[in-house]
Amino acid sequence: MMRIGMTGIAAWALAGGLAVAHEQRFHKGRPTEGEVVSVSKDSLVMHSAKGRVSVTLPDSIIVERGDQKVARDAIHTGDHVSVFGTTLATGELVAREVLIEGTKGHEGHPGGHHDE
Repeated sequence: MMRIGMTGIAAWALAGGLAVAHEQRFHKGRPTEGEVVSVSKDSLVMHSAKGRVSVTLPDSIIVERGDQKVARDAIHTGDHVSVFGTTLATGELVAREVLIEGTKGHEGHPGGHHDE
């Protein structure tokens, strides 16, 4: 009986952790933040405080808008994003997670436009 109770508590704690995982403070590492200036199926270019950054979007990418996971094609030109990943020696960023925080110029247009 104790084992069932502990399993239930563990499941509840895990579900609670997942519900708030969209908050930036729960992601590992320091994000690169900026505005998306172009996006394609497997990459994007963003303008950050350090200038233009090329970002590779691997098949394993996690993309979130608010508290929901979304498909990678939810990233649009003009979106403000935080990208968590690994910066290569070339300066290119290979994303692990992308958090879409807002959309410049697409308010009221949830679909926005997707560049190829």
